[in-house]
Amino acid sequence: MNRKRLVFAALVALIPSGLALTANAQRANMSAREAIGLVSSQFGPQSVQWLAEMRAQGGIPQPSDWQLLAYDERAPRLLYRFWAGGGRAGDGGADDTRYPGDVPVGFFSANQIGVDSVAAFTIAEGEARKAHMAFDSCDYLLRVREFSTVPIWRLELLDASRRLVGKLYISAHNGEVLRTVWVYRDQRARTDGLPLIIDSLAPTRQTVDPNLSSVGQPGGNPIPGLGGAGAPPSQVPGGMSGIHSVPLPPAPGMSVAGTPGTAAPAPVPPYAPVDPSGRVSPDGIPAPPPLSMPPAAPQAPAAPPVPAPAETPAASQPAPPKPPVPSGSGGGNSERIPPPPIPR
Repeated sequence: MNRKRLVFAALVALIPSGLALTANAQRANMSAREAIGLVSSQFGPQSVQWLAEMRAQGGIPQPSDWQLLAYDERAPRLLYRFWAGGGRAGDGGADDTRYPGDVPVGFFSANQIGVDSVAAFTIAEGEARKAHMAFDSCDYLLRVREFSTVPIWRLELLDASRRLVGKLYISAHNGEVLRTVWVYRDQRARTDGLPLIIDSLAPTRQTVDPNLSSVGQPGGNPIPGLGGAGAPPSQVPGGMSGIHSVPLPPAPGMSVAGTPGTAAPAPVPPYAPVDPSGRVSPDGIPAPPPLSMPPAAPQAPAAPPVPAPAETPAASQPAPPKPPVPSGSGGGNSERIPPPPIPR
């Protein structure tokens, strides 16, 4: 009897220590707002006035520490890093990895966060229940939506091996679920052994059979490229891709007659040159009218030609007088000019 009392007393003594460990574990985890508050109290409100993003890994359900990337015009590349965890905040130094190659999508303030990380996880957990998806931990990313100032959450749900099983985009303004992506690797996976991916924004969204006992494609829908019920990977044309090769139509003027399994194509119409307007006129569509030149402006009547003066025949004009020839000149032609005197 005394022994039972001693065991009971020992168990009662261990209860407060167990409660303390649980409380410490809960205090070790923090939400995004708590992390921002720690950095603000340690380095001032101006340090987190504008945030580019917040990241955290291994949330079960909330992470133990956060990484904050804040805008700081004094930094050489406009960004500064902080961290918060374990009830403390720290200085991560100026960031030199983002600008100018990996520019942040935008910036937001703490006042714009209407949905904290705790509420975002609650929403993600509800979506996972509807999709009958189990997960072990959660990675967080808070940034703005592209080409806007609205912050959004991106939550990545991971299994025990840290494999991605779900990705959710949730508005940090009003909690709207913008997009979900699920990765099924259990009995609901594809019949070719690859995971089944369901994207809520895909052009043709598929539905997942929540019954885990169903094997193969959910809902009995054929896998694209595998035919009706799905063929083994060894029988999929083109290897593991599962995509059929579609024969292309023959080029104009080419004949495929004689090819096994291919019928002769219809005769190709003869080549028709393009009309002078530069357009091909199909049947039933009239060709555009030809271009017409604008009428020329009227010109003034030309003046009558002025008659040229009559020319006098050369024979009727008197010849010009010739210069006199000195008497002392020698013989020869009288019209020759005597040479100049030779200086002595």
